[in-house]
Amino acid sequence: MRFSFAALSLLVFTLSACAQEWTRFRGPNGSGAGKADLPEQITDKNILWRSTLPGTGHSSPVIWGDRVFLTCTPSAATDADARRIVVCIGAKDGKILWQREFSTGAYRKHSDNSFASPSCAVDAERVYFWATGPEKSILVAMAQTDGKEIWQRELGPFQSQHGSGGSPFVLDDAVVLASDQDGPGSFVQAFDAKSGATRWKADMKSGKHTIATPCILSAKDGPQIITTTFANGLVALDAKTGKRAWELPDLFTLRCVASPIITDGGLIIGQCGEGSANSLVEVVKPGAKPEKAYEVIRTGGYVPTPIVVGDLLFLWKENGFVTCLRAATNEQLWSERVEGPYYASPICIAGKGGRLYNITRAGELVVIAADEKFRLIQRIPLGERISFATPAVSGGHLYVRTFSQLICFGK
Repeated sequence: MRFSFAALSLLVFTLSACAQEWTRFRGPNGSGAGKADLPEQITDKNILWRSTLPGTGHSSPVIWGDRVFLTCTPSAATDADARRIVVCIGAKDGKILWQREFSTGAYRKHSDNSFASPSCAVDAERVYFWATGPEKSILVAMAQTDGKEIWQRELGPFQSQHGSGGSPFVLDDAVVLASDQDGPGSFVQAFDAKSGATRWKADMKSGKHTIATPCILSAKDGPQIITTTFANGLVALDAKTGKRAWELPDLFTLRCVASPIITDGGLIIGQCGEGSANSLVEVVKPGAKPEKAYEVIRTGGYVPTPIVVGDLLFLWKENGFVTCLRAATNEQLWSERVEGPYYASPICIAGKGGRLYNITRAGELVVIAADEKFRLIQRIPLGERISFATPAVSGGHLYVRTFSQLICFGK
């Protein structure tokens, strides 16, 4: 009886781990935390399948059950037409189940950016896709099963020096989108997931275009949407009404590309930067009277989003410098170089004492210990020298997107 109970408990834990859905950019609440059945040292035997995509791009995979969703720019497309494909891939075998094509017109973008950079969001029934253009931007909901369009909202023109990259996310029965741009018309808006009807819309100041995707803070009066932008600073919106709960303006002096995250102790971590050297990490105690806990100058990154694992904060810089701090106190434990460069953000498997995974722009999967002492575990060539997307974890497997392929690692 004792053995049977232990076996049953292990089975329940395993099923729970495998059932984790990766519904948005960087997984649950943008935390980057996942569970997968992988050995510490990955070999070719752990590549379950490799799927060639119907185009190229930088969006990160999102997953629900046995379906993976991402976006591409068709191989035959040019910058003049800026077509995008939403593609659904079977998580078990890597076969393409369906694909749908959209276009909003071409726009100016950074040479390292792609028209297929924003990641999708997904819930139990639908997948949501945001595409921007100089004349209009659109938010589209499609059926998970066959890609049939359920609703589409036109959201006005979008202006940006570098092109878009932020992503929508699902909160309960609503889809939330932060559209921050260089020109006027920035907003955060919540849509009914089933019909696309507007639940609320919060107008925001415009400045240097922000690519960061918001996260959710659990507050005493209900969930709050945390946004970070150059023009608005750190803003908390009531998730039900869109009204400002509190704000800390003029916090960020540079462009916000990395997304905000929440520590286990309830601190908010926001990051801004420009170029390869300038960066600023702001750590804030939230509340009606928010205050800065501390800041980290230059040590943090610009594009890669930080990650919190237990009481540890890992800052990942584009050039490969990784720094480990005590999240609550800013005590630095180590800072080491993990050869890059990087645009992707790290994720963690198995929590503290587990492993951090990130992808170099040159197409290597890099694995280091998520611990108080630095340890480089492995570097794995992915077979393609362009990789900007952030990995995803679901169903016990690790999904890695290169420029034109999706690779599934498992046991």
